[in-house]
Amino acid sequence: MAPDDLPRTGKVVAGLVVALLLVNLPLGHHLWQEWRLDRDGRDVVAEVSATDVLKEETDPHYVVRFRLPEDVDPEERVWPADVTRASWQRAEDSGEIRVRVLPGRPGTQEVEGARASALGLIVVGVVDGVLLLVAAMLWRHHRRRVHDAPGSDAGPDTLQA
Repeated sequence: MAPDDLPRTGKVVAGLVVALLLVNLPLGHHLWQEWRLDRDGRDVVAEVSATDVLKEETDPHYVVRFRLPEDVDPEERVWPADVTRASWQRAEDSGEIRVRVLPGRPGTQEVEGARASALGLIVVGVVDGVLLLVAAMLWRHHRRRVHDAPGSDAGPDTLQA
């Protein structure tokens, strides 16, 4: 193996590690927010301002728009949430919906009956798999170059005890 190969190999490994971190950063942030909500979250009752059903004919999505109490969100913004049909019905009937919110951070919230999408996890999993495949191919290529290098004593004879 030539001395110039080591810096190049290090750069490739560093690039793969950075790519892996960047791809998984949103998932890590989401998990961190969930942990903070579980630990420090405050349960409140929000006022429902509107309810909608999107794509009612093909794939219904039940959307609730709500305002958090003024002491939680002084700007009194309207927040949307995609919820289950049962939660949507309760919100429409009562005009209220339960929300767990992080004090001082009204955007960090968990609405009762919220529907989560697995699409983000699927995309992260596929990209992680591709990165691992690239890493395996590069490792195999690197091992082959080391083994085939002139003067290399990494051949089969050196493996015998």
